[in-house]
Amino acid sequence: MGSPVVRGVRARWLVLGLAAAIVVVLAALAWVGVRALMAKSEIDQVTAHIDELRQAVGDGDLGTLAKVADEVAPHVQRADALTGDPIWRATEVVPVLGPNLAAARVSSSQLDVLVNDLALPLMSELPHLGDGKGGIDVATLQKVAKTLQGVDAALQAGTREFAALDLDETIPAVGDGARQLQKINDQAATIVHDTAPFAKIAPGLLGADKKRHILMIVQNNAELRTGGGINGSLLDLTADSGRVTLNRVASDVTFPPTKTPIADVPESTTTLYGDVVGRYIQNTTSPADFTVTAELVSAWWHKYAGTKPDLVVSIDAFVLRAIIKATGPIDAGNITLTADNAVKNILVTPYLTLDAEQQDAYFTKIAKAVFAKATGAAENPAAFVTALQTPLAQGRISAWSRAQDEEAVLGAGMLGGPAARHRAAGKHAYAVYLSDATGSKMDRFLATTITTGSVLCRSDGHQDVTITVTLKNNAPADAATRYSGWVTGGGVHGTPPGQIRTIVVVSAPANGSVAAVTADGKTIHAPAVVEAGFPTTTATVLLKPGEAKSVEFRFIAGATGDVRPVIVHTPMMQSPEIARDSPKCQ
Repeated sequence: MGSPVVRGVRARWLVLGLAAAIVVVLAALAWVGVRALMAKSEIDQVTAHIDELRQAVGDGDLGTLAKVADEVAPHVQRADALTGDPIWRATEVVPVLGPNLAAARVSSSQLDVLVNDLALPLMSELPHLGDGKGGIDVATLQKVAKTLQGVDAALQAGTREFAALDLDETIPAVGDGARQLQKINDQAATIVHDTAPFAKIAPGLLGADKKRHILMIVQNNAELRTGGGINGSLLDLTADSGRVTLNRVASDVTFPPTKTPIADVPESTTTLYGDVVGRYIQNTTSPADFTVTAELVSAWWHKYAGTKPDLVVSIDAFVLRAIIKATGPIDAGNITLTADNAVKNILVTPYLTLDAEQQDAYFTKIAKAVFAKATGAAENPAAFVTALQTPLAQGRISAWSRAQDEEAVLGAGMLGGPAARHRAAGKHAYAVYLSDATGSKMDRFLATTITTGSVLCRSDGHQDVTITVTLKNNAPADAATRYSGWVTGGGVHGTPPGQIRTIVVVSAPANGSVAAVTADGKTIHAPAVVEAGFPTTTATVLLKPGEAKSVEFRFIAGATGDVRPVIVHTPMMQSPEIARDSPKCQ
């Protein structure tokens, strides 16, 4: 036990030790408190510019973005320094106070990444992306790629750190701000992670190392195919050191049909659409696998010109509209194209007023005018990036490269074509593809509703998933006589003028299976194939003017548990309505 004197000494040392510990803790808290107030002051300087930043991002205003980023950067850097020292980190374990300190530290750190590691470098690089001669400065593009690659890991780490925070235990002033910043960080992390690999290969695609031969498909959505529309014309392009030149425009009539497929077509694709996929150039956009599309187009071009492209890109009229939105109105001879009238003047008007030869001349003139204006406006890349976001998200832009390393990047992302978009949409994604079988330009009258549902009918826990496609022909009753054969198809392919015949193809997730296809309350015979890696089936719908019909495609989910289907679909002139219902067991 020891003597009373010893015990007294021990007690005094214990008291002194506790007192010292309390002093240290209080000093640490005081230190952290002072730094927290200082950090809040710095962050307040940033939040004062939030609305201005949002407006500049929405407008693609690089000048304002650069100015604001320069102004807030020192405040962000000081806030990060104030919240990042060891004493601050140690104090994060203190009850009540700790979650707030952790949230402040992570928020300040990621603000520093977003502003000083991402925004400021990009703001200094993007204004110099144009080379002043209608091309892209590939050296600057390479700097952009390095910036994105360098910040990718930090943003991903920030996503994990935000997810680990206990924001429910924070005060509103801290928690609300952290949640807002978490959304911004997560969005930036996704965009950068998806964009960085493409930015890395982009200089090569633009001919940084050697000339690249590019073949661009321009699809016509007035006559639907899986990828968006028929292959209406091809643009022959050359990329050299960042400059892209248009060599020639070749319309679909340049390529007469062949008796046998011009290149290999998967048996599954032939089962769904017939052998016309490989025999008519218009049908090269039918496969869900864009690699097949690219190989078919390459074969057609080789037959026509004796060469094969290094890169195949596909766009449609809505991409042209987005380009016009970025460049401003375009003079195309007899007409001025604007963002408001472009789609109508590309997909509708020519078939009402022009014959075949006039249509080809008209489309060639438009292609050349849009290309010339786009290359001349390359000095404002932010406007293009902003304008192209919507058509890219809708699947209206696809790309394929003959170089394996480049195709590994293109084929894995949103540019990879219909099947790649299906894969990227997640484990519950179903794809609905429409292809015109009328041989007409009637799909501007086609309205589409896609209704999804799921129900447990089996003892093994695998749900039935239903994808019901409802199509309506909104053409006027007198369409057969009001419009010429260029619009109605004239009955050449067996569909009476005014009516619309559509091949509907639905693909399930890779681990699912086809159960049944029902039309008019009756089960119909429908082929079941694996197309581009997905269980797929099909049905054909014929509609008179004013008529609507529905087809239910039923699948068995590949995994147990509740399924809420996500829909990927053919890019159309009229976006489909997506709905959900509660199906019954059969």
